[in-house]
Amino acid sequence: MNMEIKKQLTMLELGDLASVIENQEKDVSLSELNYNERLESLLNELITERQNRLIARLIKNADLKYPNAGIDTLDCDARGITKDMIINLTSMGFVSAATNLIITGATGAGKTYLSCVIGAEACRQSLRTCYIRMPDMLGHFGYHKDNLREQVRYRKRLSNYKVLIIDEWLNYKINERESKFIYELIEARCGNNPTIFVSQYGTEDWHDRLGGGTQADSIMDRIIHNSYKIPTTDNNLRKLYDSKKAKAVIDSLS
Repeated sequence: MNMEIKKQLTMLELGDLASVIENQEKDVSLSELNYNERLESLLNELITERQNRLIARLIKNADLKYPNAGIDTLDCDARGITKDMIINLTSMGFVSAATNLIITGATGAGKTYLSCVIGAEACRQSLRTCYIRMPDMLGHFGYHKDNLREQVRYRKRLSNYKVLIIDEWLNYKINERESKFIYELIEARCGNNPTIFVSQYGTEDWHDRLGGGTQADSIMDRIIHNSYKIPTTDNNLRKLYDSKKAKAVIDSLS
């Protein structure tokens, strides 16, 4: 490629186009294509390159605990679920329906990893996703509890994600001010964007852990009536996998 053209493309923020052209110049098989075929090949590669960059950026910004999580790495048998169910979930139909997902189970049941599989797939389908632990979310709220403008800005940011994963949901009881913040967040997302709730506590315990009363009623009403519960195993998968890793290390040293 002419260096001046490459420079101009870079200045126009088309450096990826320049890279694709240079890569294709090295592929001698493309010399047999006619103009339209060559142009189509060039544009397809450029589209793929930009889609991959977008997905990588979405996954990075989602801040998933397990960013490399995927359907192929999910041990469905150990979880007592079918791969077809996961494939159906990752088709993202729940997003267009704004249906919440609820993943509950004991410590080590693989709840967080499962939520990250869904979150990573949402990113691969170009959906803005956010993973956040509830203690971190409420920590941010508490730090800015006297700054109404920052509270509103933060709540709006969380509200606008197409998929929001709240891990460690209600693992700790919350106070009245935190409950009000949660209500405003859930109210903003209700009917618009789905939320994935990941918790050690079953939904029957949520009302009390939300502080009880009418505000807890309102939060539960906006979550439960349009939600799908994903079954989890009673097995401690963390213990199972860690034991396998330890055995592999011991065997390698024997």
